[in-house]
Amino acid sequence: MPSQALGPFPTPATYHPMVQGLMNMIKRNKWEDKFIKAVSDAYNSGVEETTHIKTLPDFYDYLHYFLTWVPREDDTGNLVHNMMSIMYFVLDQESVKSLQSPIQPSSYPNQPLTELSQWMVYFSFALGQFLNTPESLTEESLRSFYNTENYCMNLYEAPREGWHSFNDFFARKLLPGARPIESPDNPAVIVSPADSTFNGSWDISNTSIVVLKDLPWTIGELLANSQYKDDFAGGTFMHSFLVPYNYHRVHTPIEGKVLEAIVIPGQTYCDVTIKKDSRGKKTLKPSRKFLRTDEIDIPDPPGYQFCQTRGLLVIDSPKIGKVAVLPVGMAHVSSVVLSTKAGAELRKGDEIAYFQFGGSDVCILFQKQSQVELLAKDGVFYPMGKQIAVSHTAVQESRKNKNM
Repeated sequence: MPSQALGPFPTPATYHPMVQGLMNMIKRNKWEDKFIKAVSDAYNSGVEETTHIKTLPDFYDYLHYFLTWVPREDDTGNLVHNMMSIMYFVLDQESVKSLQSPIQPSSYPNQPLTELSQWMVYFSFALGQFLNTPESLTEESLRSFYNTENYCMNLYEAPREGWHSFNDFFARKLLPGARPIESPDNPAVIVSPADSTFNGSWDISNTSIVVLKDLPWTIGELLANSQYKDDFAGGTFMHSFLVPYNYHRVHTPIEGKVLEAIVIPGQTYCDVTIKKDSRGKKTLKPSRKFLRTDEIDIPDPPGYQFCQTRGLLVIDSPKIGKVAVLPVGMAHVSSVVLSTKAGAELRKGDEIAYFQFGGSDVCILFQKQSQVELLAKDGVFYPMGKQIAVSHTAVQESRKNKNM
């Protein structure tokens, strides 16, 4: 779909406190040259989204505008994504990267966030506060989503009293039956927890380590030292990602009892790369894949999910074993909200969490003894409830019971 130029953004009489805070930070630390270069490099990249962000004051104007922008879509279906991407594209330039907390093993929570990275978290909080207000959604903006094919609004149930804010709309619920659960009574069938694109699976070592692009990440870091962190040694780690127009509620891929349900605070991050649209014009595209040896052109730092704000739900299935589901907030996702709690008994497909604004990820961890075979293919979209894996442990248990 074609990209588009955004702006120009008006200069306010008084900047939003979050923007003023960034301005003060830059001045106090004498970072002016670094940020001027970052904005200049982003502008000179030639992407259409930065056409009207040529100077540092232009960037401030954009940030101020974005903090009270009423999200809407156009016929490309990319407007929300484009507005969200500009900030991260500028902050991903080389001249300011060193001012942010690195995406590397043990960078969080063992190390405090840098001043700039902490500001990015606070910026997302401030944006989320506005998106929770009635002013963040209008009849006109709501109509724009209905008119955009990507959003598939025919699948959703509009509340009788309407949505109260943009975040309320963003976490909209599906119509009954819109996402049937595949083989709901077969415990061996594992289904997609969200409308998401599968990005692959990785082995977990016997010492609870996942190696992503030669960097060792411990499961203890991902699970924030949960009491169940060692239960997935020798198992499997899988990852899928969502985009802004996807359904943003997460459901359990199996049946079972919730052993743990917590939200783990972390960074806010989104790597943005340059792609060409259908006209050959440069545009911004979030890059949220884990790096593989055959994907060296994708500059995404592997393991960012280990550092992001995320939910953690450990579910114990009587036929499969323990399964950890992690809804991961990306970019400007203002929160990961849990819909269940420890002790709850869940049926396959029951809701467990939802996201508010932005892109999102879902990671799932399986135990070694579950003997899980991933059936999902890299780069393929799987609607919530569609089978993505099978547990051979559950299959063997079922056969044993039939023969008794």
